[in-house]
Amino acid sequence: MDFRNLIAELKRRNVFRVATAYAIAGWLIIQICATTFPFLNLPEWLITAVIIFVLIGFPLSILFAWAFELTPEGIKKSQEVDITESVTTRTGKKLNGIIITVLSMAVIFLLVERVFFAEAAFIENQSELADIETASIAVLPFVDMSAGQDQEYFSDGLSEELLNALAKVEDMKVAGRTSSFKFKGKNENLKLIGDELNVAHILEGSVRKSGNRIRITAQLIKVDDGFHLWSETFDRELTTSNIFDIQEEISRTVLRELKVRLLDEDNAELDNVPTQDIEAYQAYLRANSFIAERNIDKINLAIDLYKNALSLDPTFSEAYARLAIAYNLQGYYGNVPFDQIQDQVKENAEKALSINKNEANAHAALGLYYSNTFEADKAIEKYEKSIELNPNNPDVYNWLSIAYQEKGNLKGSNEAFKKMYAVDPLAPLSIYNRASVYFYEGEYDDALALFQKNIDDNPEFALTYAGLSVLKALPPFGQLDESFKYSTTARAYGRDSRALGILLVRAIDLQLEDLADHYFDQLKNQYGSSYEYISYIPYYSIFKKDYTYLQKDMFEYIDENDLTIPLFPFYISLLHYGNTTGDYDRVLKEFKKFEPGFFEEDIPKLDVRNFSHARLLADAYKDMGNNERATQLYSAHCNALEANKDELDLGEDGEAYLVEKYICLINQEKYEEALPYFERVFLELNRKLAAWYLFETLPTEVYEIDGYQKVIDEINSELDQQRINVIEFLKEEGDWIEEWKEEN
Repeated sequence: MDFRNLIAELKRRNVFRVATAYAIAGWLIIQICATTFPFLNLPEWLITAVIIFVLIGFPLSILFAWAFELTPEGIKKSQEVDITESVTTRTGKKLNGIIITVLSMAVIFLLVERVFFAEAAFIENQSELADIETASIAVLPFVDMSAGQDQEYFSDGLSEELLNALAKVEDMKVAGRTSSFKFKGKNENLKLIGDELNVAHILEGSVRKSGNRIRITAQLIKVDDGFHLWSETFDRELTTSNIFDIQEEISRTVLRELKVRLLDEDNAELDNVPTQDIEAYQAYLRANSFIAERNIDKINLAIDLYKNALSLDPTFSEAYARLAIAYNLQGYYGNVPFDQIQDQVKENAEKALSINKNEANAHAALGLYYSNTFEADKAIEKYEKSIELNPNNPDVYNWLSIAYQEKGNLKGSNEAFKKMYAVDPLAPLSIYNRASVYFYEGEYDDALALFQKNIDDNPEFALTYAGLSVLKALPPFGQLDESFKYSTTARAYGRDSRALGILLVRAIDLQLEDLADHYFDQLKNQYGSSYEYISYIPYYSIFKKDYTYLQKDMFEYIDENDLTIPLFPFYISLLHYGNTTGDYDRVLKEFKKFEPGFFEEDIPKLDVRNFSHARLLADAYKDMGNNERATQLYSAHCNALEANKDELDLGEDGEAYLVEKYICLINQEKYEEALPYFERVFLELNRKLAAWYLFETLPTEVYEIDGYQKVIDEINSELDQQRINVIEFLKEEGDWIEEWKEEN
């Protein structure tokens, strides 16, 4: 056989062109299937089947090109076509065009696959290279595709652990759990999800568990164009080491695709395997899912599950840390003695840190312990350490903000709330806190709009109604009746202790004594062992001018727990207690615990946290007849007010400054100078909170000056109407008892 003639005939019959076109088209089909089938959750054997069919088709296409020819009359056997009538040259040109077209498609696919699907996809311009902080991602809850649909806690737990691993990476913005899990079970457009969460990438996937086998499919998606940067399926036998190997592999691949630089400590975090016991890990995941609901019954179940996990693996540091936080939540949402909670919180947090000094949740739990014992500086230190280890935990920003409030650092508090919202923008608590910041910054319309959004999106989140209740009572609204109604809604949705406390204060502000007695009795009977009850004793004691509960319950409580109470109403109630009982030794003892510097010969420099307390102690000294010390403290209060006015909400235009300013001037007996500030507080800012008390404590000399009585009469007239509104509301709801007096 003459091979040269054979090759010439193969060329003439376009066999080489057909082989080339088929090879390129076949490769392109295989690549497209391999890329898209995992995203469609199609079984892996389909990709294998496509490859087999393409391979089988290759020799068939060559045989077909040799044996047949495409003529103007249709397909004919090559041997039946006279060589003088053959159109293979024309067919060859067509095949050249097909090859060029298919080759172009392959090049385009390679560009898409390499540019949009591979590592370089994230680096679209130099600004992204320069600004690593643009790396942002949300981990959506993995879908449970198990036959029995009974692995939801496992798939959720896997998602949360991946989220936690990514969250520990420096400069990576990771959407919080609550926001990401908001889309659970919803087939939302990924671009819309990215916009709502303010992230550029989304990690999603599925879990299919059968016996000891597990299949996890994960895919990383670029939000703005919907392209898949990476996807992979993990088919393994399930063991503790395997599940963490898979988690680490997914995390590292995602980080590589996003071009985020991993530091040594980041590697250490990703290498960390929390437990070697799969049953302990599963109990831990179930507990985490219960804790997220913030329901006292679920919290109690979670505590039992964490204990179970720790009985299986006593070295499980994360379980100790979460257990510590669960105990704190049990005290916050339930009715557990304060000392018992603190012992458990501290003990479990310290156990976690003894195993792993870099356990972020353990540092946060110790922060909660110090917050609960009113050691704000230590609490802030622990919260900041937790954030350093994991900058994407929204809960810690919330706790840090509260600690800043206790220190009087309102700007720091607001910034922490803003960071919480940035991390977890769809979480109802994040929305609530961000709305509160808007309010404190004077952006009232934005605050109310965000509160309304929270009601629309999370209608059963009781804290929104409790928050609205507080804010509606504050300037510039001063709507105590609306505040009261929101508190009843909060109570209906389960925020009982907080709502009861607000209802008690509203009843006091509106001078409804029988109603106040009713709510105080409920608070004591239902939550008598809680700090919630203790914190409202001062309000009730001042209103009733009865210091029995202060003397018995509150003093006993703080003595047993060796606490310092930084609550402003507590120190006001102390003044009245001392004035009524003559027991000024107790008054001075409590002030000395809280602010020992007030008792030094030269009073130290005051700040926003304590300057208002200085004038309360001055009141006590004045009642005791020590006018020299009282004058010294009054002067220190006024000087600190001016020195720190820019640190107060809204500065000189805010309620905090204006109230303290008129009190400062009245204490200096500058009644004429105080009047404009007094008018601004009650008429311009529409303050109603504790108006009865502020009016009651004015010195008699002010009534000799035109203007004070006019303000008092106007405010009292508005309070009368609001009192009527509340009574009518309670009667409509069937909650008013006819024997109750309709005013004090």
